[in-house]
Amino acid sequence: MSRGQSRMKSSSVSLSTLDASGAFNHVRGGQLPGEAIQQAGRLMERTIEFIDQQSYRSSNAMQLIQANCPDLRNQTQEKPHGNHGRTCLSSLVAKSPYSLEEERYWFELMNFLKYRAEHDRRLLDLSRLDIALVKRIEADLDEALRIRNQITESNLRLVVGLARRLSETTDQLPELISEGMSPLIRSVELFNVATGNHFSTYATWSVRNEMLRFLKKHRLTRQSSMNEGSFSIENIPDYRSRNASDQFESIGDYQLVHDALASLTEREKQVIEARYGLDGQRRRPSFAAIGAEIGICGERVRQLIKLAVSKLKSEIPIEDFQSMGG
Repeated sequence: MSRGQSRMKSSSVSLSTLDASGAFNHVRGGQLPGEAIQQAGRLMERTIEFIDQQSYRSSNAMQLIQANCPDLRNQTQEKPHGNHGRTCLSSLVAKSPYSLEEERYWFELMNFLKYRAEHDRRLLDLSRLDIALVKRIEADLDEALRIRNQITESNLRLVVGLARRLSETTDQLPELISEGMSPLIRSVELFNVATGNHFSTYATWSVRNEMLRFLKKHRLTRQSSMNEGSFSIENIPDYRSRNASDQFESIGDYQLVHDALASLTEREKQVIEARYGLDGQRRRPSFAAIGAEIGICGERVRQLIKLAVSKLKSEIPIEDFQSMGG
């Protein structure tokens, strides 16, 4: 009998017969049958992906990995928390990148935990449900996820650095960082530490390509809007750029815009007036500056402007808007 089978036999619990509704009416071991069966069922339906290594099949694989544990005294081991979307750039790049030795340890540990969870998952049997085995699988997956997030956080400076180099405007920076997060996380899941390369070398290509695709799509969308003469954020006239005589000639246009602003909420009106000079200010503030003034983040300002412009589009006829020089 294999060790896995022996463990299953010693720690399994017996299920009673099905009741009239087709559900198990009792389970020994102190856990409700519905909860235990649902947990096991979810695990049995999925396949856990990991980067395999032959050493994982050793009976002392965990001990071998732990024996190579580097000095982690300067590394933060706490679980990640908070909303990444609201974290300032300085905190995004606060963690130092891992050394090659540290990378090898964390990637090997993460993938071994997923390997062990997948191995145990295949031993699950609803006819003799092993609750201890289910708990161990979930514990291994939770720890693997924690390590994945930890590795991701230590490489956020890679995403921020690429976003700074590739952004065409300051307002694009948070969007590019957001676009770079998914390929960074996926790179953590797919990186094979056995190649001997730094993770940053592997991840840079994927993150950079995703950002370039986003910029290309953004340019095409903007060009399409300009060609169609549609009402967009970039087309709104900025009254700060006009001298006194120009302002006098465009009083009718200015009034038309102000009348349309009545369709907006108070906060939408605030951000539109601040962004496009309708509040009398001479400087054109960034999204972040507007957000700081009214107590919201720059990304939320961008979203509000996009929503407000959509409303204004229905209020101002396109021929009147084009006559403003938009």
